[in-house]
Amino acid sequence: MVNYFIELNVVLEKYMSKWLAVLSLVLGVSTSAHANLILNGSFENNDIKSNSWKAFTAGTVDGWSGTNMELWDNFDRFNAFDGSQYAELNANGNGGRYSIFQSFSTEVDMTYDVSFAYAARRKGESFQLDIFSDTDSVLFSQVFDDHAIKSWSEFYGDFVAQTTLTTIRFSTINTGTYGNFVDDIVVTAAPRFSASVSGVSVPEPASLAVLLPLAAFALIRRRKNR
Repeated sequence: MVNYFIELNVVLEKYMSKWLAVLSLVLGVSTSAHANLILNGSFENNDIKSNSWKAFTAGTVDGWSGTNMELWDNFDRFNAFDGSQYAELNANGNGGRYSIFQSFSTEVDMTYDVSFAYAARRKGESFQLDIFSDTDSVLFSQVFDDHAIKSWSEFYGDFVAQTTLTTIRFSTINTGTYGNFVDDIVVTAAPRFSASVSGVSVPEPASLAVLLPLAAFALIRRRKNR
């Protein structure tokens, strides 16, 4: 009887090691899928003085192209959503409409998650988010006009890439040099949980439910017989 439980425990240990192998692969896929494809999405790379703001000319903010923009560092009693800095789209410069954009590598037919935080400086602010392919096909477009004044809102969405290069763009709708804060812009490949282990045969969950208490009992018996 003792030998039976010892053999059962050995079998269970073998199955558990295989389950751990599968789990490690799944976790590995999940981790790599969540790498942010946006450079400087929280606007921290161009470091400015704490509790201040600074105007930047077009193309001088790391990772971003387009028109002028402003960076704020927890300024005017309004803290960043992520880190300590965020961007104001309506910046000093031309007094008209503003637009910033960034292109990133994508895989055709893969789904990507996109998220960011946004807030208003005063009433009447709005901007448009556009995501488009390298052939200018619009993959996602939405107008945002529900800003809360100096209070962050969060957006979550997704799109399917059509080309190996995709662009995300934020364009102001209201004119002037005030408003439309954005922060923590993130684009990640949606996780795919398929994983295979060559030569691994894993028992059904129901089988494990039976084996676990038996293995525990076997372990107790082994200890008593030592």
